[in-house]
Amino acid sequence: MDYEFILLEKSDRVATITLNRPEKRNALSADLLREFNHALDDIQDDHDVNAVIITGAGRSFSAGFDISPGQTYEEKPSTANWDATHLPPRAIMKLWNLRQPTISAVHGHAVAAGNVLAMTADIVIASEEAVFGEPEIRHVAHSPAIMLPYMAPFRHLHWLYYTGDMIDARTAEKWNMVNKVVPADKLMEEARSVAERIARVPPFGTQMMKRSIKAAYEKMGFTEAFDHHLMLRMIESMTPDADKQALDDIRQQQGLQSFLQARDGPFR
Repeated sequence: MDYEFILLEKSDRVATITLNRPEKRNALSADLLREFNHALDDIQDDHDVNAVIITGAGRSFSAGFDISPGQTYEEKPSTANWDATHLPPRAIMKLWNLRQPTISAVHGHAVAAGNVLAMTADIVIASEEAVFGEPEIRHVAHSPAIMLPYMAPFRHLHWLYYTGDMIDARTAEKWNMVNKVVPADKLMEEARSVAERIARVPPFGTQMMKRSIKAAYEKMGFTEAFDHHLMLRMIESMTPDADKQALDDIRQQQGLQSFLQARDGPFR
């Protein structure tokens, strides 16, 4: 498959997926997510790949979903079709369940769905200038997956989810969201070093260990919580709300920059 919105490279048992919409801060459009899904299928079936790096081109890891006017993620116009209306969460879960260990190399903004994508990887390495956050609560929307309760301490995740505030890389490291913070010019070097270190381990060993770890999360109710969150997202998307409608009107009529100013201006 020829990719337009991602780059897929493989060398020395390591695959690297680069989100490739730098002019949009790697916003996760429907087309990008479909290519991302396809790349994960390719990697899953490639027994010469023992570790995976996810990163972004340009200034950011990912600014989250592409919420510019006209963007849609539905493959069929029916909310009754669960899979069709949940393309983004299905991409997240495909990464979560990938048999190879995964590493996200985060620089710039990793916010909203971009933060969720970064957190879904098994290991997170961030540059010193990385920024993390879940601002979508401010326009009455929910992230595509509820990952942080399994990672961050109780008090911290409430602050992040309830306020929509951003945190820097060092704070994310203290909150158990990030394994390691490195200088920006060393990010990919460090991610590659970790990936190559993992790739030296016999792959059957790492894949069985990953299955065991994921099974532990299943025992803690991960999939049940994930599905419950998707149901709440669907209810939220179909429920009228004056604040949400006012912001959506600005987005549709005045454009994305005016929308972001209206949404985030009161918090600055």
